Amino acid sequence: MAGRRLYGAMLGLVLGLAQPAGAEPMLPPRAPVEVLPLEITIEGLGGAGGERLRGELSDVQFVAVGEDHGFAEPPRLAAALGQELARTKGAPVQHAVEVGPHGTRHVASVLRGPGLAGLDAIVDDQPSVMPFLSNLDDAALALPYARTGRLWGIDQEFIGSGPMLYALLAARTRDAELRRTLGTWRDADRAALAAGQFNKVSLSTLTPADFARLRQGFSRDPEALRMIEALAESARIYQYNEAERYFENNDERRRLMAAYFLARYRATKGPPPRVLFKMGAYHLGRGITPTSVFDLGSLLPGLAAAEGKRSLHIAVVPVAGQVRTIAPGPQGLTKVSAYDEDSVAKLLAGAGIELDRLPAQGLALIPLEPIRQRMSGKTRRELPEFARFMLLGFDYLVTTRDAHAATHFEAWEPGMESKLVL
Repeated sequence: MAGRRLYGAMLGLVLGLAQPAGAEPMLPPRAPVEVLPLEITIEGLGGAGGERLRGELSDVQFVAVGEDHGFAEPPRLAAALGQELARTKGAPVQHAVEVGPHGTRHVASVLRGPGLAGLDAIVDDQPSVMPFLSNLDDAALALPYARTGRLWGIDQEFIGSGPMLYALLAARTRDAELRRTLGTWRDADRAALAAGQFNKVSLSTLTPADFARLRQGFSRDPEALRMIEALAESARIYQYNEAERYFENNDERRRLMAAYFLARYRATKGPPPRVLFKMGAYHLGRGITPTSVFDLGSLLPGLAAAEGKRSLHIAVVPVAGQVRTIAPGPQGLTKVSAYDEDSVAKLLAGAGIELDRLPAQGLALIPLEPIRQRMSGKTRRELPEFARFMLLGFDYLVTTRDAHAATHFEAWEPGMESKLVL
């Protein structure tokens, strides 16, 4: 080790002596560490941060917005990015969500019809029926894509979606025994979900024999069979988690997401589609995730490069503020509380960025490449795992000291969508 360091020092000295006096240095200067104000407006993006992001979009095929769940800012930023991307030359923009394909297809049909009010009625009837699209901010992001047939659901069917999907299956058969079975599962799921007993929900308890009976009952209905297969896949993934086989849970899920995404990607007519993703940050960063798998974010750069394009990865994680979490109780399915996660604060500290460089309110955009270039290996290794993943797996960090909690439909009233916090 000492010999290699001595050799490196001697080589550097020789190269330095060989450089003619007054010659331009071989290496370009490092980019500065920046904290840029970022605004979200009805028209799109504003501020110096908005200008920076707009400049990135001309050759981008995939925009991946990775979030910590429960905030209003990520879907609102994604909506603005989608507007800006649509203004650049290229194929129509599709929107991929962290929801199962069959649940998404049904939600899209509702959004095309009665719109947000129709989705509110579904969630009022069963608050835990789906993740993310049960938040007004996410539904508002999805709305224009649903209306134009460009909304992709590429995740497992959510554990709370059983009552909705079983009702859809029951409506496709006249078999009284099948309808009774599906009704029993629906009612049992409603009770378990209302009590917050997710380990008792059908997707955590159904067996291969249960799904075999469903397949037999719907053997002449291809669409029903696809829904049953999706439910069976989802049940297996959830049951890995219940069995504390966490690596298999995450590995199976990322395989399923990639398969659903690639199927939609290949089926899109015309030039290769541009896709706007808004999902959990673990799914959309490059490299090994904190769950120890290569997730969807690692697929995107190579797929874009094959078309002469790029993928743009943006983590949206606050320093402080309010967050909405699932917490079944007398107050409803969710609750709002103070955000308690220090990964971004420790990342900024490791980068030498004082918190008072962030605006007291509003968003800040921080390019991560200059920080990667400057941060020592020791400092990087000492970061929390999530902070290190953000640093290495994303191009930009969007953060705030004043995050707003997502607005769940259980707290929504008609007209509220016009008062979204920008």
